[in-house]
Amino acid sequence: MLFDHPIEIQGNALFISDAHLRTPEDEDSKQRETKLIQLLESKKGQIQHLFLLGDIFDFWFEYGDVAPKGYFRLFNLLYELNESGVKIYYFTGNHDMWVQDYFTQQFDCQVFYNQQAFVLNGKRCLVGHGDGLGGRQRRYNFIKRVFGYKPNRVLYSMLHPRHAFAIARHFSARSRASHKPEVFTFKNEEEFQVQYARQILEQEHVDFFIYAHRHIPVTYPLGENSCYFNTGDWLNNFSYVVYDADAPAPTLCMGE
Repeated sequence: MLFDHPIEIQGNALFISDAHLRTPEDEDSKQRETKLIQLLESKKGQIQHLFLLGDIFDFWFEYGDVAPKGYFRLFNLLYELNESGVKIYYFTGNHDMWVQDYFTQQFDCQVFYNQQAFVLNGKRCLVGHGDGLGGRQRRYNFIKRVFGYKPNRVLYSMLHPRHAFAIARHFSARSRASHKPEVFTFKNEEEFQVQYARQILEQEHVDFFIYAHRHIPVTYPLGENSCYFNTGDWLNNFSYVVYDADAPAPTLCMGE
């Protein structure tokens, strides 16, 4: 069962995902990073937990002692937040699945490669990036396993970073261009994440499912005592979820 060994925490929490910050930075990426920094700055002293739910970067790869350049302002702020006592949780997504130990070493982040059960403010929360959940995703999950296979990661590390990141940018741009507008329309009960949540609820109770990946900010009740949240993205919607310790439930917030 998913909640046999949950992580129990208390306090105000912020959940955010899918900023797709790029290397090298372009103007759009710089603006998104600036807005993200402004949001996190505004939450200083207000939150005790920061959940980064994946795809914060459009591509991430660590070469042993070398990490991607850039993001100095964001990383400096994450360091300050950690030093002030904010616990940071990083969930890898499909664009940053090759995160290793950089964030743990620099910001004391706890890194998760799969979803994780939390008891947050007394409520059972299932948290993750949310990709590959639900049925009819065999092709996607197969590709993800191929990319996640350690020997393939080792082979990719043999590429010069300039070429490795160029290849990643090419395929990321192709993937984004192939997405038709209807892809970003919430399909209610046809949503894979919602279908997965229904399956879990047949086995055990979950108060809140908090996922990302779909780039659709939404709150979707799953009955009287359970609710699905998607953080949306920091690419177009500038949306996020907050869960204050004294609130009965998380809240979906929309930015500019």
